[in-house]
Amino acid sequence: MTNSSPLEARIQALSWLAHGGELAWALKGEKTRHSDVIWQLLVEAVEVIDKTPDQERRWLTSGQRSGGWNMIGMSRAELVEIERIRLFSSMKPFDGAAKYSPQRNDTDRALGVLDWMRWCNAARLSDRLTKAAIALARGGDSELVHKLYCPTRKSHDRQTVYEIRTRTTGFIMAGLKRDLCIVPSDGISFKEITS
Repeated sequence: MTNSSPLEARIQALSWLAHGGELAWALKGEKTRHSDVIWQLLVEAVEVIDKTPDQERRWLTSGQRSGGWNMIGMSRAELVEIERIRLFSSMKPFDGAAKYSPQRNDTDRALGVLDWMRWCNAARLSDRLTKAAIALARGGDSELVHKLYCPTRKSHDRQTVYEIRTRTTGFIMAGLKRDLCIVPSDGISFKEITS
């Protein structure tokens, strides 16, 4: 998030929460709660960051593909075979890999929402909670999430997943109230409170 005034940060957070309300409503309909709004924003933020191209990885691998199709050691017959396979796969000749380019607003919102995770630092064993919440938002394996959150527990049940989501959204809602004066309102909306 950029350095902005508290008013700008509040307006921006309210617009993100409105977007989260749309996401949560589309997913759960009338059963949507305020915690679902925050959780869907977190899920979307993790997804956007995960889909963002990794520039460093691209730079490291750029030398491997600099020869193009006619790389050293590739015969004319191999090139023809590759093009035939691409044609049968409904790919256009010389069609590159599909790229994902997030919109600037998506990236700003994702980074801003992930910045809200700092409010989870108030939790006991906050690093476990944040790692488990991000893994859960990423759609991670239930066993992995349990190992991150409570490695000593034997049972892996839905209660632990519920606990992670509830604690994470609770700390975020408390942070929104304390730092940005934003509280839940009617329905699934949020509003600014005045002192």
